[in-house]
Amino acid sequence: MKVIITGFFDQNGKSSLQDSMNKAVKHGIDTLALRRFSGQPLLECTDGELKKIIMDTKGERIKLSLIDTEIMPYDPYDDRKHANALDEFKYLLKVSDKLKVNHVLLRLPIINNVIEEFDTIEKRLGDYVDQAMRSSKKVILMPVSGYKANTYAYILKKMKSKHLSVAFDPVLTMMNNESATTSYRLLRSYISAIFVHDANHQGNPELLGFGKSDVLKILKKLQRDRFDGFIMVDHHFGSTVFQEVEQKQSFFKKLLSNDKKKKETQLRELSRRIFPDEETKNVTEDDIYDNQIKLIQSVFK
Repeated sequence: MKVIITGFFDQNGKSSLQDSMNKAVKHGIDTLALRRFSGQPLLECTDGELKKIIMDTKGERIKLSLIDTEIMPYDPYDDRKHANALDEFKYLLKVSDKLKVNHVLLRLPIINNVIEEFDTIEKRLGDYVDQAMRSSKKVILMPVSGYKANTYAYILKKMKSKHLSVAFDPVLTMMNNESATTSYRLLRSYISAIFVHDANHQGNPELLGFGKSDVLKILKKLQRDRFDGFIMVDHHFGSTVFQEVEQKQSFFKKLLSNDKKKKETQLRELSRRIFPDEETKNVTEDDIYDNQIKLIQSVFK
């Protein structure tokens, strides 16, 4: 089985489904991850809106790769919060059935000490896995800031479920002060999705290979290990470099001006790296997607 190159293409949930599909199609991507529709969580979508998603994706010949439940970490010892979250999850499994999606993203509950709390975590997480199994779905654990790789490895090794895996994020790993290559070794057997982007040590986005996350090393290891999961290609330049600086007559006007100059410098540097022989060409978000996707495809050719 080949890797599936996919992504949300939604400006962190702000774009319309049509805009997301247009972005995917423009770059030769025929699978789309989904977390929102018209700015609202999938949990709040009506039957009519779900039917529209089905019709619109069918019209563009787009398949849905996975959905994000957007269930945020909560106190696993709070029975009411767990019951509410589980009810939401059950409903979203029905949504995934309608949308013909087999994989759902889920975040771990709040964990302070995974070894001491494992019995509780196993019980809570097991409720989700059981529901997923009944619906013939698979749960992919969404990486959360502050949770170390060994936390995920410990849980996945102990639970031994074919319906439970993890998404790997080299940038988040770096921001957790962990080595991406060491973390990959710990999680290699459990990874079913990877977020392919790069950043510097401050978390600011960079082109693949120009940051400090070792993402290219991880991609090469995935290729070596015959990875056949999801490759999420969303970059974060849209919410940083390409985001318009709002002009205000205020105390912060000078700061905004400095921010604008900084972004202009970043854009020039991106243009130089992507178009080294075209000094006057200005890079766009689409240019970055095109460049990054081609690089990923070259690794897995």
